[in-house]
Amino acid sequence: MIPGSNQSPSDIETMDMVLNAEGNRFVEAYKDIEIVRTIAEQRLTKMCDDLLDLRFSETILEADCFEWLRGKLSINDATMIPGDTIYDKSRFAFLAMRAPEGRKAIAAFKEKQIEAIRVSGSAEEMLSISRDEKALLSITEEECPACMGFLSDVPSPHKISTIFARLDANCGSDVLRKLVNTFSFETKISETPFEGELGSTLKLARPDMLDVLGVEHELSALDRIGREVGCKWVANDRSKTLLQPLKMSATDMPQVGSFDSSFTDVADSRAADLWSEKKPIILYWSGGIDSTTALVALLKIMPHDGDLTICCNENSVAEYPEFFRKHIEGKLTVHTPTIKDVPTDRFYISSAFDVPVFANALTHLENSLLVTGELGDQIFGSVAFVNDASKINGDLEGYLSQFSETRDEIDALNAACPIPIKSITTLLWWWNFSCKWEEVVWRSLVHLDGDINKFKNIRHFFNTPDFQRWSIANDDLKIKDTIASYKWIAKDYIHDFSNDDDYRQNKIKVGSLGVFLGKALGVDNKDTFIAAGDTSTDVALIRQRYGDQLQRFLR
Repeated sequence: MIPGSNQSPSDIETMDMVLNAEGNRFVEAYKDIEIVRTIAEQRLTKMCDDLLDLRFSETILEADCFEWLRGKLSINDATMIPGDTIYDKSRFAFLAMRAPEGRKAIAAFKEKQIEAIRVSGSAEEMLSISRDEKALLSITEEECPACMGFLSDVPSPHKISTIFARLDANCGSDVLRKLVNTFSFETKISETPFEGELGSTLKLARPDMLDVLGVEHELSALDRIGREVGCKWVANDRSKTLLQPLKMSATDMPQVGSFDSSFTDVADSRAADLWSEKKPIILYWSGGIDSTTALVALLKIMPHDGDLTICCNENSVAEYPEFFRKHIEGKLTVHTPTIKDVPTDRFYISSAFDVPVFANALTHLENSLLVTGELGDQIFGSVAFVNDASKINGDLEGYLSQFSETRDEIDALNAACPIPIKSITTLLWWWNFSCKWEEVVWRSLVHLDGDINKFKNIRHFFNTPDFQRWSIANDDLKIKDTIASYKWIAKDYIHDFSNDDDYRQNKIKVGSLGVFLGKALGVDNKDTFIAAGDTSTDVALIRQRYGDQLQRFLR
């Protein structure tokens, strides 16, 4: 008997026992390569299907969860979904809706691996691909711990808008697309090609622009600085000290020179310039310090034929009721934006890409100026120390010690500051003033869908060279040693008009804008809004619209 003639091959489906070259022993050999290819595809398919059945099998309940998260079912209709409250049901439904993402990932993996089997000329390689269970499991495992944490609960539009403050550009982009899919924020299925000519740099970029362009991006010193001062978009250093992988440009900082104008002089002059445009003015008033400063200035300088409309809501009035009663109610035209009724008997989430700030004034923008209190924080300081009072009198070197890994770059940015940095408040003012300015200029305008004729009539009250010069020249007039002293010189300005002691002594900053991500993926230096679909998160739609044109923005 020839050795091996009574043995079976180790893989009977893909191998036979054949004589070796010497004819003295039977050995294993692969069958015809096309037979092996077919077996490899079948095995890969079975491996994927088994995992689908085990972990991501589709149920009737899943369809109900899908309808619930889109607000199609009332709480009385959704008795099949576990939970006693709307929140309880929403949390269950949100977690259940992760299964489709798992199925999608497995389908994509299967397609990729089958293609690899079909182009392979090696039986051994094909079979190796078909049994790579480790690779299959890795694509269905959850993301990094930070991503899992973000997706552990039902998000709100506000939480979605902070996604890049918690996750890096790549993880954040992936999670953002999953949320867009889950809540059906993106409804467009095709895009028209962009026919214009994009600029050479970006003024504003959502962090997922990096992911769209294929940048594997780890948090840089500039990113960390942006997080400290609350950037939602890519931090853009207008001192040109720290660079992003994207080509960014921003408003130049003015030279201070011998500037010695007072805050009152600068504010009054700004109001005079606005009235000199001889257009009706719509002021967005929140009741806060910045917008009230703008309102006081406009009222002080208002000509006899001046046309001033106040756009505010009940929260604005609640923030400064005395001013509303004495100087607005019955004296000025008041416009209260229409608030969309939110259903109370079902789950509802508004799109995190809808920036409603200017929605109710758009019809007036062709003939009127829309004035905001934006950039007040960049002139005076930073939300970073307003939200953490310990930073106001904290030790500067102790604070900077947390940035040891990127300290050289941070020191370089600090060295570019036009005034000495001797306190945390000055440091955070400088980071805000240098790295967040352009974001605040543009963050609300992304709601206007790229209509340049509309946003040409928008004026941020503090967006002037003189306010910037004042800010650089008067570091001691921004804050003293308490939260209540923040913007004290502006509160003095308001007090000179209103004689309201309580507001001057006790008013503190309250965030009121509620900025979300916005539809635009970016704004270039030609003021072109770069956007595709409803959310600019669908890479296929972005490719349909721009092709490879966005590659020009990579440094």
